[in-house]
Amino acid sequence: MEVLMFNERLKGSFDGMFRLEDARALGERLAQHGDWYAVQPENLDQPHTPLTAQAARAHYLTLVEEILAAEKGVWSTMVYVQSQEEPRLIKIYHPKRAGCGCGGSGGILPWWIFSKEQPQPVPQWQQASTKCEMSEHPKRGLIARLFSA
Repeated sequence: MEVLMFNERLKGSFDGMFRLEDARALGERLAQHGDWYAVQPENLDQPHTPLTAQAARAHYLTLVEEILAAEKGVWSTMVYVQSQEEPRLIKIYHPKRAGCGCGGSGGILPWWIFSKEQPQPVPQWQQASTKCEMSEHPKRGLIARLFSA
């Protein structure tokens, strides 16, 4: 298997884990693949120490449960993995910040990234214009605003 650098992997193709049951199953298998780096995009420029296989599994499953609480269903588009059989990079998005890319702010940043390779800074992600805040009170849509007037 060709070993790609972190930034090269980020540009690769990913499989979506559309059923939360599949995302949980991936989490259960994480420990079989050894230690993982778990990082948030905003902190890629800082030094990172890998999590043990068990700590990575526990952290990943906690994040999936938080997605489940926010999504309130069995379907999701928040977890993406490069190769379900041999995962090397996993991008996890949070439902409350998933709409941040729609306004031309530079794309949607993952909430967390799990990587087998040492994380590296992604210059376009470090710019202030790509920061995305999670909101406890999402903006109301056009229909809701029209009917509340």
